[in-house]
Amino acid sequence: MNTDPSTHNTATASQVRKSKLFVPFILILLCAVAGGFGIRYYKHKPKPTTGVAWEVYFSEVNATDSPYSLEKRLVHRLSDAQERVDAALYDLDAGPVADALIEAYHRGVQVRIVTEADNMDDSEIGRLQAVGIPVADDRDSDGLMHHKFVVIDERYVWTGSYNITYNGAYRNSNNVILIDSVPLAYNFTQEFRELFLAAQVGKPAGAFVAYPKITLADGTEIFTYFSPESDTISPLVKEIQSAQQSIHFMAFSFTHDALGDAMRDRFKSGIAVRGVFEERQVDKYSEYEAMKAAGLPVVMDKSRGTMHHKVIVVDEDTVITGSYNFSKNAEKRNNENLLIIKGNREIAAAYLAEFAKITR
Repeated sequence: MNTDPSTHNTATASQVRKSKLFVPFILILLCAVAGGFGIRYYKHKPKPTTGVAWEVYFSEVNATDSPYSLEKRLVHRLSDAQERVDAALYDLDAGPVADALIEAYHRGVQVRIVTEADNMDDSEIGRLQAVGIPVADDRDSDGLMHHKFVVIDERYVWTGSYNITYNGAYRNSNNVILIDSVPLAYNFTQEFRELFLAAQVGKPAGAFVAYPKITLADGTEIFTYFSPESDTISPLVKEIQSAQQSIHFMAFSFTHDALGDAMRDRFKSGIAVRGVFEERQVDKYSEYEAMKAAGLPVVMDKSRGTMHHKVIVVDEDTVITGSYNFSKNAEKRNNENLLIIKGNREIAAAYLAEFAKITR
């Protein structure tokens, strides 16, 4: 083929010029269309409710005017919900939170609630049902539906020890961690769906956790467990046995012998073990007396409110938290969530600061 440009006629040259003009036009058109889709996507993409992958909160006892109470923080998070809110709450008796759920529902957010059967008569539950929000309970099962978690837009997980009540926010010592993680949200959404389905048709919940280990962008590792389906006591004991320097715990209820034995063994091995128990829960089943007898420097919280934490910090690096009390009921009977958060000393420091505040 002759490729000498001098052999092309005028018509061919004109076609080439038109072709050259046509290609940029197509590219511009495609970019405009793609840009349009991009604008639509980002316009409807859920807005971040936090600038970091996690935030840790604690109740501000007697500070009803504080803008940083757990109640007000949760209301703020719910106000940002755009598509879905799934909440598994042992107790929901806080008017402002119920208001926020109702407002979300009225602006088109899908809102669903699972609660403990014993608490279905709470007035705020009735208000939610009255506007059409579906609320299911655990059918008065042998154990408790003891979760305190909220999943927002299948992206944000709110969990910890905080029951959604006035006392939970303003009188009792509680903690919450908010985590921005789609895989973690998926784990909790699946747990919610199983509970909701079980409440509706009596289908038992399964033990499957899709993402048992999650790594956040900052390197934080999060391990997820749900009882009674999962083995929760083995990973707990393993974390205690792995301690090389220190163990700090804040326990509303601590009656599990295997966990108590593991802590006493580490103390005997020279590991610093310190703990605080809720005074009202210290009875013949509590690990408190056995630990005192073994020489561990454990104390009882004697504040007017309830010390409701369920937290263990290992080596100032690993945090164990959730709704899970350190008891056989939590392990075998109740619906609970347990997170083991590793490799984040900032998170550990936040919980240790709360420990120091309670024990000072």
